[in-house]
Amino acid sequence: MVKNFFVILIIVPLQLFSQEFPGLNPNKNELTSYFNPGLIKASATISPSRMLQNSANSINLSGFLEYVVDKNYSFRGDVIQFIDAGYSSKSLIEPIFQNRLFFGAFRHFGKQNLKFYTGLQMGTTVTTYNQSFYTGNRTHVAPSFAVKSGVSYYVWKYFHFFADLTYVNSTLRGTSFGSHKMDELILSAGLGFQINVKKSKSRQRIEQIQSKSPKF
Repeated sequence: MVKNFFVILIIVPLQLFSQEFPGLNPNKNELTSYFNPGLIKASATISPSRMLQNSANSINLSGFLEYVVDKNYSFRGDVIQFIDAGYSSKSLIEPIFQNRLFFGAFRHFGKQNLKFYTGLQMGTTVTTYNQSFYTGNRTHVAPSFAVKSGVSYYVWKYFHFFADLTYVNSTLRGTSFGSHKMDELILSAGLGFQINVKKSKSRQRIEQIQSKSPKF
């Protein structure tokens, strides 16, 4: 009796889930595409990273906002907020505060709801660090660029799953020991949300026909 209860408990949610999301229902031959022009995407997640010059593993809070302009291209802005890191004894700079802002264009590949993407973003890195006991904290703003590649799978019209890897290039200048590279590899993955703010052409035609049809 208990075994049958658990079987029902597992099967029923799976059936409901497959009926709710097109593409997971074997009775539906057509897969609904959720990646369309006019799509606005956003997410926030915890992102581990590796500081290449500091030999440090760090934790960041990252988020993005993206707008899809057509089936192949989109514009995207990212923010990466430093939280904490574990440094080696060779570290010259240990950030107390660090924030990175980026904006750029992305190219999307793939069919239907499985999309691979890559893009280049320009931005800035704001870093506060403790330079010495006498001078205290110093804050520097440095130009940066980021190269990002990843994959997204759209499971419903309101959300998708994603995973991407970002290489960040920036140089901290004006320190007491000269310029210092702040390059970093950042891994992000999680659940993203989206909404389409642009009506499809087929939907527009239907509404035009309905508005012109005689009413009785």
